[in-house]
Amino acid sequence: MPTNTDDQLADLVRSYENAFNTNNARAMNDLFADEPVFVNFGGNLVRDKQALHRAQSFVFAPGGPLERISVSYTIENITHLAPDLAAVHARQRTRQDGADGQVAGEDPMAAILLLVAQRTNGEWRIRVGQNTPVT
Repeated sequence: MPTNTDDQLADLVRSYENAFNTNNARAMNDLFADEPVFVNFGGNLVRDKQALHRAQSFVFAPGGPLERISVSYTIENITHLAPDLAAVHARQRTRQDGADGQVAGEDPMAAILLLVAQRTNGEWRIRVGQNTPVT
């Protein structure tokens, strides 16, 4: 049964999706805790919020690898680890124009996004994340 906490975590994922699809590195970076750890789609480990912002800015910049990519996230699981700590698994897919909004055939952006979110001062922030390609 979904909880208010689940709704807040779903909002966090929607905000992440919106930042991705609008190429807004600042908005995406603001979703992270002060000392995040993130493994990106390419397997690179980033341990610092400023370094993460540099990486996000690069991929979303004009000519960057994600500039023209749009994705959707579907939450598949939320695990409550503690009252203010949760793991969210969301399936990432490429968004396309069409009846179902999904890419036909093999999806080059298919992945499982894991976000470990921590609530501090009433705000959920991503503390640890990993974007694992699905092959």
